[in-house]
Amino acid sequence: MGLNRALLARQGLLDRHIGPGGGKHSGKALVSAIEQVGALQAQQWSSPPVGLWSRLADFAHDDLWAVLGKGDVVTGILMRRTLHLVSAAEHPSWARIAAETGVGGWLLRGVETPERADDMLKATIAYAKQARTGDELTAFADQWVEDHPDALPDKAVAAQREYKWRPFRAQPAFVKVPANGDWGAKTPAAYHAGPPTPNGLTSEKAWETAVTRHLGAFGPAGADDIAYWLGATAGPVKAAIDRLDLLTLGEAGGRRTLYDLPGAPRPADDTDAPPRFLPAFDNALLAYAANRRARILPDAHKERVYLKRNLRWLPTLLVDGLVAGVWSSETKRGVATLTVNAFDNLTKAAAAAVEAEGEGLVRFTEPTAKDHVVRITTS
Repeated sequence: MGLNRALLARQGLLDRHIGPGGGKHSGKALVSAIEQVGALQAQQWSSPPVGLWSRLADFAHDDLWAVLGKGDVVTGILMRRTLHLVSAAEHPSWARIAAETGVGGWLLRGVETPERADDMLKATIAYAKQARTGDELTAFADQWVEDHPDALPDKAVAAQREYKWRPFRAQPAFVKVPANGDWGAKTPAAYHAGPPTPNGLTSEKAWETAVTRHLGAFGPAGADDIAYWLGATAGPVKAAIDRLDLLTLGEAGGRRTLYDLPGAPRPADDTDAPPRFLPAFDNALLAYAANRRARILPDAHKERVYLKRNLRWLPTLLVDGLVAGVWSSETKRGVATLTVNAFDNLTKAAAAAVEAEGEGLVRFTEPTAKDHVVRITTS
């Protein structure tokens, strides 16, 4: 259980991390917390608020909308071609790695990146200094091609136009924003140029930042775990590990080497772990190689959490630090109901703790409902 407790401690799932708290430094506290728990997956826009509520004390939806509105936190397509939430300060590092691993651009049907692709990207970034819709970016790309007829191979242009330039729009250089500037529960659908790359950000520094952040959020971990999370091959990950001053730990059974940050929390195996609710596509489940998730997701439950037919990871319940069920919520006639499907029978004490935590969650997600109900089933 040592790896499990280390993960939970770093994610704020043992004791919630210090949250915004409403003070004058609340924005900075939230940005720091987002960096600490890793780049939050955000392809389901309702997930980040739930993930932050489960990890931070005194967190409210408006706290997140505020830091997004200020630009201190941004969301864009980064690792593994997936939407993530990161601090603006660290976005250039994540974007650098995403670009180096082939996220966005021209990788369609064997089409290689054209030599003048950077020229087009730079022009589009300049155009996206203000929010642009997907249709506007598509029209701009088409016009750029018309204005530079010999810049790109016909095959590359045809491949992009077949998908209305969506692969090109998936560049890590862009972030997603609401078209009207109002952040809230609606998924941001417009595009904006991402934070500028600071002078001195080398590829090596970006990889070192990513490895350090992964270990700080999910460690101890193997090089294969970090590589999976980044959508990368092992080479640059191992090179960054070699450059960093890390602890080397042996996994039980001696099967592989795990790495960790000196001084990172590694609580005792018997540390109490309260029930926690994780949203769909939560980081804590996906930060490891596919066959290395047993520290939090028992192998016996994987097929009940991951719906392979549509590549969906369901919202989960943790009991004693391990996935022990899934949950959903709905509101009808003013009554918000959180339905928890436990995979095994819960003890009375565990059920009472799950119900109490669940009531907090459903009040957070549906604050205007006239009543809030938690229903626990077993299957």
